[in-house]
Amino acid sequence: MLMAFTPLHRALGLHPSPLEYSMLVQAIRDGVQERDDLDWKKELPNPQNPNARVEFAKDVAAFVNNGGGLIVYGVAESNSVAASIETVNNWSDSVEQRLRSWAYSLIQPPVHGLEFVQLTGSSSEQAIVLSVPASPDTPHFVFQNGTIRAPRRYGSHTVDMGERDIEQAYRRRFEDRRNNDRLLEDLLEQATLGINTGAGLWMAAAARPTRPRPSHTGRVDRADAQAILGAFISQNPFLTPGSGSIEADVNPRPGYRKWRSEEIRFSNKTVVDIYDDGSVALAVKAKDAALEGFDPTRDIHVMDAQSLPAHICHLARTTAEQLSVLGEFEISITMSSPPGNPIFIRTFEPVINFMRNREELAPIHRFVPVTGILESTGPEQEALETVRGLALDIMNQGGAMALGNVYLKDSV
Repeated sequence: MLMAFTPLHRALGLHPSPLEYSMLVQAIRDGVQERDDLDWKKELPNPQNPNARVEFAKDVAAFVNNGGGLIVYGVAESNSVAASIETVNNWSDSVEQRLRSWAYSLIQPPVHGLEFVQLTGSSSEQAIVLSVPASPDTPHFVFQNGTIRAPRRYGSHTVDMGERDIEQAYRRRFEDRRNNDRLLEDLLEQATLGINTGAGLWMAAAARPTRPRPSHTGRVDRADAQAILGAFISQNPFLTPGSGSIEADVNPRPGYRKWRSEEIRFSNKTVVDIYDDGSVALAVKAKDAALEGFDPTRDIHVMDAQSLPAHICHLARTTAEQLSVLGEFEISITMSSPPGNPIFIRTFEPVINFMRNREELAPIHRFVPVTGILESTGPEQEALETVRGLALDIMNQGGAMALGNVYLKDSV
């Protein structure tokens, strides 16, 4: 169920609550009019209609190019005003999959985060609500027989974007990306704020949803934060058994629009930040491997280097599930050592399992932050591929060309 303010909530003057069928009945009583974020449709797209695929893709692209909205199937309109209930009888998982495939195949860049909600009345009436999200990748284009269109909503109508509209949309996209990069940097900085990062080698990671949790939903409460932390320290689905375990205090303290967990075990320390908008950050002091010749001010065990992407991705997806955050997370991972100390990722000789000398490794004089995109939901195998891609970028900076499957799983 959609829980945030939607165009229907706003039109009816309702507070955040799950969408219910009674809201459609009320919308007809009130004569709610279509607008740039709300569209009434009498019936679902008919696959027998040769134009249905393109028309559906055009509707979706128009909404996402205008910041998102709702398309309601099962409400007939008259002069753009909700007029009557028309029960949708042919809804099924296969219909949903067909509509998703139409959108995916005809719209570029792809639109992520489409959400279908099935509403049922007291007498088996049924309507389908399609929630189209805002997107950081506007403008989105519809491709049809060699033609390209960039539709958008204009009041209750759909129009094509002009050259100037498209130019402005690209400007907003690039500016948003610059802002997101700055916000990720802030999350990383906040995670290590007040920590003596000069005393050893630190790793930090942050994940920010491209569709942040709305501010009107309020603060994340302590119970949710504790549930996230509890799930986070449980079995990580991306790590092999016994690899890269992490500790976190499940009794966080409140901070500015976030909860903070700090765990200190001997010389090791872990900081976890959970923000009200669904962002998360993680800072970990690299462990002293207690191996001969290992220097914790410049050496990082290969297991810790590879497990950090697994931890931030696990934390982000756990948070998304607990807080109903949809869409993607932007990930950034960095490392820092005391000034003048290059970082060495201490790998091992195969078979004999002997730690390589620093002379055989590539020193990292300036770690380049590793970035990626993680789906908040979906198959764990796809998330694992993101984890392994991030880990490989880290290992490449240390001179290694492969990951292996000692610490990270090959498949889940």
